[in-house]
Amino acid sequence: MKLIIKAASVVLYILLSYNLQAQDSLTTYKKWHVGVKGGASFSFVSATDEAITRNRFSRRRVAIQGIAYGGVIRYMTEKNFGLQIEANYVEKGWREIFPSLVDPQQRDPNRFYQVNLEYLEVPILAHGYFGKRNLRIFATLGMYGGMLLSSSTQTASTVDPNDITYEYLVPEQNTYDLGVRGGAGVAVITKVGTFQIEGSYSLGLNSVLDRNRIPIPSILQNNAIVGSLGYLVSF
Repeated sequence: MKLIIKAASVVLYILLSYNLQAQDSLTTYKKWHVGVKGGASFSFVSATDEAITRNRFSRRRVAIQGIAYGGVIRYMTEKNFGLQIEANYVEKGWREIFPSLVDPQQRDPNRFYQVNLEYLEVPILAHGYFGKRNLRIFATLGMYGGMLLSSSTQTASTVDPNDITYEYLVPEQNTYDLGVRGGAGVAVITKVGTFQIEGSYSLGLNSVLDRNRIPIPSILQNNAIVGSLGYLVSF
């Protein structure tokens, strides 16, 4: 009788352990994740064909800072892999810094020409992660499509418009953008949801301005580095 009780106890213990493991697996592998994210963007443009020669003391294109925020929907097809779709508002653009009027061999940050671009972007990304149940390192990679919402320019009063390298003119803008995006980050899973920090880089494949206009390079591409914080719930 004691032997039967011990055997039953062992079987019950195995069944309970398996059930708890199955429940734990289900709680850590939830297919749908929905949330929001927001942060800062640092953007600039790159040219595939430098039509205008620059030297060490000429004007220089630099990155400008903006904001980025949006929503995230993620569907996990496997425990560690899934598909992610976002809808984001992203500020992009570029700034040109001109030489100082006092010392032409030095650039003056107060002499600038800046282009501000506002986009609605929809990335479609592959999402994968590894790590423990409550702490994960993840990566994303895919494409994005963007639509230009608005644009504006700023010019310092001391800058001659004839000196602007790539003057931004609305009739010559491209309304749509298409590019590639990749990123990585760390996620912390809690009882109230998932908190994550992420860094990403995107490169536009379409030209910001009409490539047929001279002296615009063949393709003037958007580049953006975005750092963001996010919160997602799972179900």
